[in-house]
Amino acid sequence: MKAVLAAILASVVALFVYGRAVNSPATTTYVCITLVLVGVLWWIHRTAVFPMPVLWGLAAVGVGNMLGGVLLINGNTLYLTPIIGPLRYDKIFHAAACGVAAWASWYAVGRWSGDSMKPGPRRFVAILMAAGAGAVVEMVEFTGVNVFPETNVGDYGNNMLDLVANLTGAVVIASILGRSPVGTGQIHARITEP
Repeated sequence: MKAVLAAILASVVALFVYGRAVNSPATTTYVCITLVLVGVLWWIHRTAVFPMPVLWGLAAVGVGNMLGGVLLINGNTLYLTPIIGPLRYDKIFHAAACGVAAWASWYAVGRWSGDSMKPGPRRFVAILMAAGAGAVVEMVEFTGVNVFPETNVGDYGNNMLDLVANLTGAVVIASILGRSPVGTGQIHARITEP
């Protein structure tokens, strides 16, 4: 856990310095969001006891979010940059982030249920938890657009597309969980860190 926290904090500092140097407008906001999310995930980790690969996945999501909002490419944030045709980093990131959230949720549900829940219902709960977390993010974004119109998170249509990307990522990853060594309780017992 200490290595994961150190990597996140080093990334936050590096992106903060970069953001200030290039006058990326949302740098402070993304630093604050990242630090709050690290605190929330640490609190959840205390009872869920995520395995190290999940912790690294969550760290990648935190850094990826900060990169999306702070890194400037041709005067726009990475979130607004097309990656595959018209598909922007924003949608790809939402799908990946909710996939990682479903993975983390799978382990949390397993820990909290004593690994007694069958794989099908456990997948469904993991999807709901990940999609729910993504929906909370969209509510915050939508509120932000209405309070601070100069934000670049988009409009109602963008929020809906983000929800679709969130659900897609959660369903894809959850469908794999329990069918591979990465999603089994046996690997969870071997690689967890107290």
